[in-house]
Amino acid sequence: MDTLDFKAELHFNEFPPVSIEEWEAVIEKDLKGKNYKDVLKWHPENNLEALPFYRSEDLEELSHPPKPVRDSAGWTILQPVLVKDISSANQTALNALQNGASGLFFYGEPNAISSPADVMNLLKDIQIDIISLKFGPGLSSDILKEGLNEFIESQKPDFNNLDISLTIDPFQEGIFSGTLVSKKVIEQRLSASPFPNVVDLSGCGNAGAGIVQQVAFALAAGNEILGLAGEGKQLNFNFAVANSYFPEIAKLRAFRLMWNQVLRTYGSGSTGFSVHAETAAWNKAQNDAHNNMLRATTEAMSAVLGGADGLTVLPYDYHFDEPSEFSNRIARNVQLILQEEAYLDKVTDPGSGSYYIETLTEKIAKESWKLFQEIEAKGGFYECLQSGFIQGEIREAREHKIESYKEKNETLVGVNKYQPEEKIQNLNFKIQNYSSAEQNGNIIEIKTIEPLNIEVELQKGEA
Repeated sequence: MDTLDFKAELHFNEFPPVSIEEWEAVIEKDLKGKNYKDVLKWHPENNLEALPFYRSEDLEELSHPPKPVRDSAGWTILQPVLVKDISSANQTALNALQNGASGLFFYGEPNAISSPADVMNLLKDIQIDIISLKFGPGLSSDILKEGLNEFIESQKPDFNNLDISLTIDPFQEGIFSGTLVSKKVIEQRLSASPFPNVVDLSGCGNAGAGIVQQVAFALAAGNEILGLAGEGKQLNFNFAVANSYFPEIAKLRAFRLMWNQVLRTYGSGSTGFSVHAETAAWNKAQNDAHNNMLRATTEAMSAVLGGADGLTVLPYDYHFDEPSEFSNRIARNVQLILQEEAYLDKVTDPGSGSYYIETLTEKIAKESWKLFQEIEAKGGFYECLQSGFIQGEIREAREHKIESYKEKNETLVGVNKYQPEEKIQNLNFKIQNYSSAEQNGNIIEIKTIEPLNIEVELQKGEA
């Protein structure tokens, strides 16, 4: 038996390089003379197109260097916890932390937390200085802030170790409620809060906004927030990640590239930021709900491969029922498997250098930067909300998405293909409340958008 020489230089001489011309000749033969760039070109959405493969030479044409867009590996597992009964929510949270979660995402209706005492009871026995805490838009009120301040004062943790985020985004509140407060009021709110400012794109994503739009809106809204609140405070971005696997990976990578470019214009005092992702709600089914587990798994992979700092996998029954102990456990275990068995938390930016992902990242970055510049030319994100430009962009993408699934150009198993024989009537689609903040000061009425659920939309069309 030959002895292996582990110090020997590796070479691949037995695998000679294959030119692009040779690749294309074989493909053309298989396609019976058709040009693969025409027949195999993929359009993830209107203003994006991708070929079926890319090669190393394609990286030479990129304007960004193919290197990691994030400087650390790993992410925080945020377990979603419905706050309806305070005591039950506390027990659910403690159970999640004992079984692998490294953070908590509390969500619920605005009246679920009615006093600072509720906050104290909700966080009972939870060590907030060693986990991440995130509160959904329905709960993120002045009462919550008061309760958190009291809890922090009673526990006296090291404030520098706290990772607490309240989803208070005046732009998202306006886009769903139809009332936008004045810039002065927004500035006062942002400056007064001791917690990081939040730009929440999950609502736009769940209303039908495309990938390029989500990145551009995040850049524009974040830039507006920096202009109003100033620099020096952490800025957190929330994204919904859907089922377009590679483009969703590239979406988060492209955002990081472009946001760092925005921050460079602010100089050395630029604000730190983090990216949180949650699995999408718009593409989840009630008729064939267990398919939602599979969708959430690929979405979770897109999020962590794209470089999310924190991830919430929503239970498969989240959007139409109160999640059960089983659905909560499955949602948590999706992330635990990705960490403990797939080891996706051991590598910094696994997509770095991938010919396909890097090229998609570049395409999304360029298109989103164009839209961002258009928004800025129209006066910025606030002005574009007032004029209805943002809402119009989302509505157009939404209608295109609905039509694609109606015509079966896009497929969702159990929704528009292989549908169950018996369909559930009166689908009970729910989405988080976005109008919890107190409406004081000058109020401007603006156009609204509605949450999207593709299953509901397709059944409407059949009625």
